[in-house]
Amino acid sequence: LHCTRPLCLGRRRLSSDAHMRVRTPFRCSPHPCEYEIAFVSDVEGDLDYFNRWVAGSRCVAYTGSDEAALTLTHARAYFVYGGDVPDHGRGSEQLLRLLVGLKRAFPRRVALLVGNRDLNKLRLTSECAPSDLARPHWSIPAPHWDPSAPTLSQHLEQVAAARGGGATAASCDCAAERLRWMYENTLGCPATFEARRAELAALRSVGSATGDNGGGGGGGGGGGGGGGGGGRPPPPPP
Repeated sequence: LHCTRPLCLGRRRLSSDAHMRVRTPFRCSPHPCEYEIAFVSDVEGDLDYFNRWVAGSRCVAYTGSDEAALTLTHARAYFVYGGDVPDHGRGSEQLLRLLVGLKRAFPRRVALLVGNRDLNKLRLTSECAPSDLARPHWSIPAPHWDPSAPTLSQHLEQVAAARGGGATAASCDCAAERLRWMYENTLGCPATFEARRAELAALRSVGSATGDNGGGGGGGGGGGGGGGGGGRPPPPPP
């Protein structure tokens, strides 16, 4: 077992940073079966770190030199991801595609658990939907759990002041700036927007990725500052 968190399997506690063979508590023959389980967690978009972990794993490997897909290395290999795929790294999109691809290839031998950084991105499916984007910016309050965080209107006023040239909060109000405000003030990942923009630009092989109204194109689960690297799964559709 190679892991970054302790893992409990039945009554056996498996320590971190080790490879181990464990005997399953379930009997499928007169003799116990041996399985090898790889476990890693909290990569948070740091693809360089994940690549180093794969290089040391006996259960998980890349299928080719381009590092575009993962595979399990033998018939009794299993993989568990313990949660927190995005944020704090510039490889969130690529890591998500790698993990989902591995799950699809081995649906019964790969388990993908969700962490808080994965779950809180579910907000984006509603708060970035056209119906919610149509709400007036002044009607959206600051997060109640952080009294020091600005409201969306206050954020847009700061953006307008920085742009100058007669810009107003209303003229700066767009999906990209709302997403930036959410990342910086409500999701606990202030560097994610720019890192996500950089990753999308690299995946699409363009100089920069921009959003509507010149606001910049952050996406769903980008990372903060830090490691990129590794191969590139197919770029997302435009």
